[in-house]
Formats: sequence, C-alpha cells, structure tokens
Amino acid sequence: MKIERHKKRGELILELTPLIDVVFLLLIFFLVATTFDEMRGGIKIDLPQSTIKEISDVKEIQIIIDKNKNMVLNYKEKGKNEEIPVTKENLKSKLAEKLDKTKEKNVIISGDKKVDYGYIVDIMTISKEAGAQSLDIDTSNKR
Repeated sequence: MKIERHKKRGELILELTPLIDVVFLLLIFFLVATTFDEMRGGIKIDLPQSTIKEISDVKEIQIIIDKNKNMVLNYKEKGKNEEIPVTKENLKSKLAEKLDKTKEKNVIISGDKKVDYGYIVDIMTISKEAGAQSLDIDTSNKR
C-alpha cells in the first residue's frame, strides 16, 4: 500500500489497489487449495457402507466397545451415570429407549483401537437407525 500526500491540499491518500490485488490472490489460492482436498490418493480401498448422513458434536450417550467387542451403553442422566451391558443384537432397542429420553440425540462411540473398522461402522449404522441425529468417534490425544 502506498500513502501519498495530495500536493495541493496536503491530504493523505491511501491507494487500495495493491491491497485489493492481494485479497484477490488469496481468494484464488484458497479456492484452488480446497479443490485438492476432494482428491484421494492412488490407493484403492473398499470402504464399508453405511446410511449415516451427518456427523456432529455429542454429549449425553456413549457406546463403549472393548477389544473383545463387548459393549456398554453409558447414559448420563441428572448427574449420574448408568451403564447398561448390550450386545449388537439388542443395541438398537436399548439405544432407542435412551434416545427417546434425551433432548439432544447425540451418541459418542468409544471403541478400542483393536476393534475393526467394519464393526465400528455397523455400530454407527445401528445408532442412526435407533434415532441418533449425530455421532462422534471418541479418540485419545496422547502420543
């Protein structure tokens, strides 16, 4: 940006042309950079299919899965935790019952890292079918 004094009146004049050029260049850069995000690498993988449409933040209901695929439905109600042992077969009915009691229909899935991806996707699908509006996968930030 260039600031000049007007010769006759002594006023400062701010030239915006270079600033506008920089803004347009940044805009073009971000438009081009976001299209690269949609591109995948050269590795072809067969992903499991699901009916899940959206993912967002969750707070009240948690499904905990250990490495042997044993599950517990953890439900926080009025400051106390209720833990219900569930199986893949009865998860839908138990989860639907708890989701009916909550205002926000959010579910956190906390699975052991040794549980396979397909099993987690199955649990996500069952959760959506039970009435969960949003899902979250719990992760650890430890390295």
